[in-house]
Amino acid sequence: MRHTDQTKTVFRIPTYAREEVTALLRKDSAVYKQFLLLTPELREELISFCMGNKGLKITYDPFFKEIFNPVIHWDRLERLLSCILKQKVKIKKILPTESRRLSSEASLIIMDILVELESGDLVNVEIQRVSYDFPGPRGACYSSDLVMRQYAAVKAEREQAFSYRDLGKVITIVMVEKSSEVFRQAGDHYIHHFKQTSDTGLELDLLQEYIFITLDVFRKITHNISTELEAWTTFLSTDNPADIMALTEAYPYFKELYSDMIKFQRKPKELVNMFSEALEIMDRNTVKYMIEDRDEKIRQRDAQIEEQASEIEHQASEIKQQAEKIDEQTRLIHELMKRIDTIEAR
Repeated sequence: MRHTDQTKTVFRIPTYAREEVTALLRKDSAVYKQFLLLTPELREELISFCMGNKGLKITYDPFFKEIFNPVIHWDRLERLLSCILKQKVKIKKILPTESRRLSSEASLIIMDILVELESGDLVNVEIQRVSYDFPGPRGACYSSDLVMRQYAAVKAEREQAFSYRDLGKVITIVMVEKSSEVFRQAGDHYIHHFKQTSDTGLELDLLQEYIFITLDVFRKITHNISTELEAWTTFLSTDNPADIMALTEAYPYFKELYSDMIKFQRKPKELVNMFSEALEIMDRNTVKYMIEDRDEKIRQRDAQIEEQASEIEHQASEIKQQAEKIDEQTRLIHELMKRIDTIEAR
């Protein structure tokens, strides 16, 4: 439902000249030095935002957490989750996003935003600029960690009165700016809801659910905003000023969110810090991706070598059998020649 009953003033992003933005950055030498450490692409994104040519990309982790900070802006997160889950939700409390290690060798599982709803359900919200390899296994690991965390917390709280019926759902929501091939194969579907089902139709509450939202597919197939969920997805997927203006005209609620972002145009220190944090996260994720990609290529190579070795062994076995047949035929020929020689000698 559109919220056109609010003020109809047009939302516009303030504009500034490039020279003015550069001068603002240069005012603090430490800030400008940090700015120069960004990649050329990020530097240009930052300047374009400060000039008013673009909005901020919410898919950068620091900006996402700034806008949806569950401590300060829990109402925004509630509204977004209500649209995604298709039911009214209330946040009961914010939970630590860092899990304990499962072993001394294991890495920490760190989540973007983790909340417990009044229903008892746990919701983990993940924002990704690029879809990781193995989204299914990765999502399952995050979800399984939350199931065990919830089990330990509820059991410790209720002790002897503990019952498995006290456990709520564990919902993992992953929003991806650039989806991988496996999602693009789904055609014009940009929201994928997974939960465990039985092949017999029997229904059991198996707790774990997953929702993947592919923002690039949404942008490809959606041209008009007709629902609040589409409005939220537009907010998460575009930094185009024209799109921002159209969104705020249809849903004035988003003016407040954009106004919060626009404040950073004149706050170079905070803005550069957030871009630097985004770069650090991207670098870290790139390393992870490269390691996973390397390991997958090694696995494929080893499997190929093993397959080739098996084929060589099979071929060697066939060659051996053929050689044995040739040897047997040669022996028979020699015996026949001996018999012929014997007959002719008589």
